[in-house]
Amino acid sequence: MAGRSYLDLGNYNVVCWRCGWKRKASEMVRQWQGFYVCPAHWEARQPQDFVRSPPDEQTPPWTQPQPPGIFPGVCDPETISAIADYACCDCAICDYISPAFNPENYTEPA
Repeated sequence: MAGRSYLDLGNYNVVCWRCGWKRKASEMVRQWQGFYVCPAHWEARQPQDFVRSPPDEQTPPWTQPQPPGIFPGVCDPETISAIADYACCDCAICDYISPAFNPENYTEPA
């Protein structure tokens, strides 16, 4: 049986994918990658190949729309001047009249 080149009807010679030694086909084992190897070089598939994580759900359980923006009053030359019926409560400066103040252009705030 030297060199595995003996006659065995229905069996044939093959080469191990890992070590390259000649063996009979009946001695070979199929590995998970599809190659035929001798029993000494057979290895099981890594169990971590079969690990599956649960789906990562990125959606929050509930949402709500953003509230409408609250815009503070804007101080302009009319509202910053300390003239009755033109001044705004948080903008008026005592004893100050803006040089850009023009009573004809003033519109009443809504």
